Amino acid sequence: MTVTETACGRPGCAGIVVDGYCDTCGMAPAARTSGRSASGRVVTESGRVSGRVDVSRLTARSRQSASSGSTARRSRVGAGVVEMAPMPTADPASVVMADPSVPEGRRFCTSCDAPVGRGKDGKPGRQSGFCSQCRARFDFGAKLHAGDLVAGQYEVAGALAHGGLGWIYLVRDRNVSARWCVLKGLLDTADPAAAEAAVAERRFLAEVSHPAIVDIYNFVQHEGQGYIVMEYVGGPSIKQLAKRRRESGGGPLPPAEAAAYMLSVLPALGYLHDQGLVYCDFKPDNVIHVGDAVKLIDLGGVRRIDDPHAAIFGTIGYQAAEVPKTGPTVASDLYTVGRSLLVLILDWPQWQGSEKEKLPVREQHDVLVEHDGLWRFLQRACAPDPAHRFADADEMTDALHGVLCQVAAATDNVPRPRTSTRFSPPRPQLDGRGWRAMPAPLLPNHPRLPNRVAGVADSDHEAAVRLVGEDEEVSWADLAALGRAHCERGDTAAADSVIGRLDPASEDAAGIGAGAVLDNARSYLHGVSALAAGDGPRAATLLADAYATAPGESATALAYAAALVTSSDLERLPEAADLYEQVAVTDPSWGAAVAGLADTLVALGRPEDAPRVLTAIPPGHPLRTEALTRACRAMEAGHWDPAVASVAGEAVRTTPAARRTAADAALAAALYAAALAALSRGEDVGQVAGHPGTAKEMATEAEAALLDLADATPDPTRRHELLDAAARTRPWSLW
Repeated sequence: MTVTETACGRPGCAGIVVDGYCDTCGMAPAARTSGRSASGRVVTESGRVSGRVDVSRLTARSRQSASSGSTARRSRVGAGVVEMAPMPTADPASVVMADPSVPEGRRFCTSCDAPVGRGKDGKPGRQSGFCSQCRARFDFGAKLHAGDLVAGQYEVAGALAHGGLGWIYLVRDRNVSARWCVLKGLLDTADPAAAEAAVAERRFLAEVSHPAIVDIYNFVQHEGQGYIVMEYVGGPSIKQLAKRRRESGGGPLPPAEAAAYMLSVLPALGYLHDQGLVYCDFKPDNVIHVGDAVKLIDLGGVRRIDDPHAAIFGTIGYQAAEVPKTGPTVASDLYTVGRSLLVLILDWPQWQGSEKEKLPVREQHDVLVEHDGLWRFLQRACAPDPAHRFADADEMTDALHGVLCQVAAATDNVPRPRTSTRFSPPRPQLDGRGWRAMPAPLLPNHPRLPNRVAGVADSDHEAAVRLVGEDEEVSWADLAALGRAHCERGDTAAADSVIGRLDPASEDAAGIGAGAVLDNARSYLHGVSALAAGDGPRAATLLADAYATAPGESATALAYAAALVTSSDLERLPEAADLYEQVAVTDPSWGAAVAGLADTLVALGRPEDAPRVLTAIPPGHPLRTEALTRACRAMEAGHWDPAVASVAGEAVRTTPAARRTAADAALAAALYAAALAALSRGEDVGQVAGHPGTAKEMATEAEAALLDLADATPDPTRRHELLDAAARTRPWSLW
């Protein structure tokens, strides 16, 4: 029998409903049909997101320059996407603990995990003794005190903190310029697992060298106890920063800020993985923000990937469910990054309880409803099956960088253009539904085969197909190019056959770690082929997978939106609009996304918003004039929008006559035609491109624009049509 679990949903209850009743409050679940974020977006019972697109995010007047603002040096933590104020280094003497002791609530036996050292009858518990359950010895007391000299070199200033693996002390190195260092020992000297961890640290951690990882200076002995000597990093941990914000009433960390922290630390984890190491116990406690950078500290749990006998350390709520069985892996390390991001951005009391190994219920958290790309990223990062997570830290970094751009742009309405490493730049087309507008995947070089036709297919698809034999082995880039060439020829069956030869499991792919890239590219290309064939439902299925696998990529979001529109499922149109908006807000130079959003808004019964959306194409962009022309034609058929008219009028007014092109003349003609239509409807148009908004003035300017357009049109039939239109537009005169 299948048991379905859902959140209770009653105010103040974090329980889970099993068999119809909550496991916490015992009541039937509260009725819920959907979750709605502050922006109006909704998660329906089917899990689809839809809502009211906020056109103000895209209007020309509300957009700012991403380079505007302070000229001060930006913090490296924000990856150039968000501003993160540098964090001053704390005075070492001010962070020493006055009373170094482990709180009773955190005292557990290291052998059987039973509570130890607890108070009774009003008397405090003992810091050392023997477990009442298994008789193992415990000792939570600090071994070093201010003034102690360790190994004849390190003078102890006091204890800094205590954690799962041991005490940390602040010391001065008498032999090296009296520099501040950190000394880390064992929490319980009778614990063989902790002793093993210390030995492991001494064996290989001194060789670890990365700018985002705390430096290991030395390993020393003192009175039979081993200590690691590390770099002193004098800043707050991300956990401390998040706690301060919550305590001040600010709530969880903003998602862009939290994502920036995770993005900054991922290269350090990737470095460890490249060295054959896993961190094991990553969490916000272990990341320090100091100056304009972050440092990964507390390497006590680091172990070799291929060491099945090393002790395993982890924290409930962060550790992946499979670790006790499989041991820590690259996939489980990346899982902890996803969990850390969730904990930082949510009010989520169940994260170490009933949902310690589950994703939160999306509709209960506005931030997850609001940012679809972020939610998709978290779904993949925290997938229960390790095989469904990111393949490595580089892939996760690339995805998170794209998601950070999306979230930051949606938060402050400042575009965050990003050059993708996985897809070509957007194609300069105002077509949000056609397959030709979709970017091409950038595939790695084949280890054995050179690219032969990848550069030919775009300009001559017939030649590309002729150059390759039916069963000839070709590179991955050539397979992708041939698939597109077959789509251009209208043979989507041949395209699917060629695309199917992209084999993520091949020895060539495995040899250079290209399996994940090829797998995503194959789903994407099959989806584009389905778009070319007009098979919307199949395209939606394939491109949903491509988008879920690469949520930070605008290309996959754009293609998925196009598939939803092509599927002719009217219930999916709001979801498509949200995806178009996500792409366009992040980078309005993606003309296909802007045009797709405008068309979808018309289909959703919001034609008045479409013209304003089209003004989002930035000045200087090759599609700008065409987009404004479309906006004016939409006003001609609908109603006059002063904001759109102002933008279009400025473009017309400021284009010198000597540089006026056919596209400029078409824009002017469309603008004045829209003004004439508005006047005929009784609307007031004010001034238009510097001219009085009267019928006579608009007709005169429209006639002149149509004559200019006729002069620039080489086709005789079209030229005569324009001349006839100019004659019909000419204002009547009595002279």
